[in-house]
Amino acid sequence: VGGCGILPECIPGAEEKNSGFLKQWAENADRPDFISMLNYAYEEDADAVSCYGKRSTDREYLLHVIEHLKAEMSKVGFESCKLYVTEWNLTVSDRSHINDACFMGAYFVKNMIDVYDKADMVGYFTGSDRTSEYYDSNRLLHGGQGLLSKDGIMKPSAFAVEFLNLLYPYVIGKGDNFLITSNLRGNYGIVCHHMKNLSYHYYLTDEEKIEKENIWRCFEDRDILELSIELDDVDDGDYQIKIQRINEKSGSVLDIWKDLGYQDELSRAEIKYFRRICEPRLTIQKARAKNRKIAVRMDMAPNEVAFVLLEKIFDE
Repeated sequence: VGGCGILPECIPGAEEKNSGFLKQWAENADRPDFISMLNYAYEEDADAVSCYGKRSTDREYLLHVIEHLKAEMSKVGFESCKLYVTEWNLTVSDRSHINDACFMGAYFVKNMIDVYDKADMVGYFTGSDRTSEYYDSNRLLHGGQGLLSKDGIMKPSAFAVEFLNLLYPYVIGKGDNFLITSNLRGNYGIVCHHMKNLSYHYYLTDEEKIEKENIWRCFEDRDILELSIELDDVDDGDYQIKIQRINEKSGSVLDIWKDLGYQDELSRAEIKYFRRICEPRLTIQKARAKNRKIAVRMDMAPNEVAFVLLEKIFDE
């Protein structure tokens, strides 16, 4: 038993109310099993008509809100209480094409790396664009928050979930752009991202007016990331390296739709074709670990997400 959906930071006076709520509950004999919170990337703006009128420019907004709430929990004696983020997303808008873009896959992975040891659960909102269908949602994509399109096609954010599910149980290292896991039997799973900063164009444009044709204008730059990860204390020998990638050229539903001229009406056969080609790009190569070290190097496109699997090759 727990709760109770701590209100977003964007609501004026929410911080004071949250602190009072936690303090009052701490004085009760019945302690919660968990505290839950909601989080969308909006900041308090006393002059805004809407709670969600001011989008946060903080690249680590989820992390900072969680750290702040855990500090408040510690003040009242809830240090060991679990923290569940039951609703989380960049935006509350169901008509923003940023939800369909590669950025959301990178945003998902980046935030999960940030908070993997900070929160006990994070629930993405929401699973499918079908929850936001309306008279204007006859197109293939309408900017819904879902991981899946209304036709069940995986968006980059859905592939981000898939990549995270491929990780091994034991975390052995992390960096700004990657998380390394292992099964402790010679195999390693690494999830990587190259999330770009959102530009002033994004923050100054109404969310429902972001143009799918010019989604690139929402990011500060288009630079490539030269990512190099060196693993230490590994067994010497040969390894097979499998890399799955999602970027604008591979597995991006929005960019595939662009190649089809953003057609509004697609047949069942065309939707089936969409599902077939909307998949990560897979490459397989071999590498050798020497002196108990092995390196993984790759160039990551803007807003790309990747899953890297290193498997030890044993001699028969």
